[in-house]
Amino acid sequence: MHIDGIFDGTINSLDNISVGKSGQVRGLIKARHINVSGLLEGDVICDELHIEADGQVRATVTSKQMSISPKGSFVGERKNWEQAAVDKALESLPVIEAIEGSAEKVAE
Repeated sequence: MHIDGIFDGTINSLDNISVGKSGQVRGLIKARHINVSGLLEGDVICDELHIEADGQVRATVTSKQMSISPKGSFVGERKNWEQAAVDKALESLPVIEAIEGSAEKVAE
């Protein structure tokens, strides 16, 4: 899929996605391989992300691989697949709140 216009929303694709020089994409983007020559903002989940010269990505990126051309721009956070799996597991753990002053001294 090649995008050279403006798109706001969610893309969930098994194909490769290319954001052209005049493309502006905002939202949640899931794909195998994403190539950016224009602007991509939001959340990105992919196997491989490549930012071309003059490409701009402002996003939280979860990917196996990421590359940026010398004149490309990335602002955001990047997590690799392993870190994302750890974060997801931690989010599912129950939250235990400590109540101040509730601990009792144990006699020895």
